[in-house]
Amino acid sequence: MILGIAVFSLTLLFVTLIPFIGPVAVIMTPLPILYHYSRLGRVKGLTALAIALGAVYVILGLLGQRINIFILSTIVLAGVILAEILRWRLSIEKTFLLASLALFFSGAGFIAYLALRTGTSPWSVLELYVAGIIRENLKLYEQMNFSPDQVALIRENSRGITEFVTGIFPALAFSGAVITVWLNVLAGRLLFREKGVPFPDFGDWATWKAPERLVWLLIASGAAVLAPWEPLDVIGLNILILCCLVYFFQGLSIATFFFRVKRIPRVMRGLFYLLILVQQYMVVFVVALGLFDIWVDFRKRITGITDVHA
Repeated sequence: MILGIAVFSLTLLFVTLIPFIGPVAVIMTPLPILYHYSRLGRVKGLTALAIALGAVYVILGLLGQRINIFILSTIVLAGVILAEILRWRLSIEKTFLLASLALFFSGAGFIAYLALRTGTSPWSVLELYVAGIIRENLKLYEQMNFSPDQVALIRENSRGITEFVTGIFPALAFSGAVITVWLNVLAGRLLFREKGVPFPDFGDWATWKAPERLVWLLIASGAAVLAPWEPLDVIGLNILILCCLVYFFQGLSIATFFFRVKRIPRVMRGLFYLLILVQQYMVVFVVALGLFDIWVDFRKRITGITDVHA
């Protein structure tokens, strides 16, 4: 339990005191909480987290650091929620959906709390949050010596960018929750197995496929985006983003299947995944791979067998 308290405290301090550790590092911070909470059990795990949060609050106060309650609570909730849902031994789809929804509504609850506290609408709070992110990014771009013309262009259009991002923020937030769950479950499976700790068997992820009927929702959302009525346009764009996320995961499963069957070296696999992180066109390629699998059935063509699930 002492080790758990120490790990929880260091994880939260790491995020707070090192603000430029990168989005991937922040997304992975629920992992140590997931692991040690699972090892300790519910009662000891919650006790250790409460002690760690109290210690972090005192330490940050002594250092004069601003305490970002939203970030800290999100990380703690992500680890605890994942640990609890993994105990239910659900299917991979139900596990990801429930955990992602829990994280999403936790964030929505925090926004609602701020709206009540400030006497404004939740949408206004969200818009202010997005505007703040854009301002911080502009400062970062200036520090990184981006082209002054590009920075000026973004600043001039910041109002329109803020409105656009605010409109699609629900889909972006839920997508972020799904990716957080996916990365932590993926890393957690490796960590738990290495330490000899039981972990749910989700089967072969390389053969996972999205429901074929999802393509009709994709088509409907695409049609809504083209509608002349702005509210329908925004709703359609949010649904379109979520559909693309599902096909992104199907595309990844196809790539994983290909790497396994063709015995592609780990270095090449790592390069492929790295390109997905740094190159946007690779994300589009993976989404297209998952979408066109409905008609092409890439895994069948890779192996030459009738059913890759057999």
